[in-house]
Amino acid sequence: MKPLIGILGRSEESKTGMSLISVQEKERIAVIRSGGIPVLILPPQEVEYRQSIPRELPMLTDEEKDILNCQLDVIDGILLPGGDISYEYDRYIVEQAIKRDIPLLGICMGMQVMSFYNKKPNLKRITSETAHFNRKKKYVHQTFIDTKTKLYEILKQEKIEVNSIHHYEVQKDDQFKIAAISADGVIEAIEYPDCHFCIGVQYHPELNLETDVNSQKLLEAFIEASLLYHSRHI
Repeated sequence: MKPLIGILGRSEESKTGMSLISVQEKERIAVIRSGGIPVLILPPQEVEYRQSIPRELPMLTDEEKDILNCQLDVIDGILLPGGDISYEYDRYIVEQAIKRDIPLLGICMGMQVMSFYNKKPNLKRITSETAHFNRKKKYVHQTFIDTKTKLYEILKQEKIEVNSIHHYEVQKDDQFKIAAISADGVIEAIEYPDCHFCIGVQYHPELNLETDVNSQKLLEAFIEASLLYHSRHI
């Protein structure tokens, strides 16, 4: 039996100007290679998200939340992917994942949403001289992992090399635990210790999955936690 992994769809615009809800192929393939079955979690509002300003959208109604809840009822884990725009439905998914203890892995913007899901967004543009945005390099900088975290329990390393494709950084907050930081102090991973598996990473493990052991370990641990969740809810 393989766990069903919901990947939250991201809004984008096609070359013809059409608004789309899509998933990156690397994320879909990463779930499959790590032992899961990927499915797409679709947002519930009758709007074209890419043509809308998030703060000007109406709040989710109870019926729209029920649409999301019905999707969450049938999945065993949630992959909250990277992107450039987040919406209320992102934060609702995180809220429900934590409430239900559904395994959650946030990547890049996904981690950022995890950091402020029940508060106002609190991100800061990176001004450090250390590079944090480079699409071409497999490894961009080092990340230092707290030994008293789930992430360390998975990777068994205090220092790893990571890729990096982001302009903003998460701010420290009491609601989550900082699991890793870069040499210049940028938060590179967070987690919610009261959950079985609720980890966000600022880097992209799905991009290095074929060659990077640490990326493999993280995705496999996520799938294993999702399988355990499935076994507890059948």
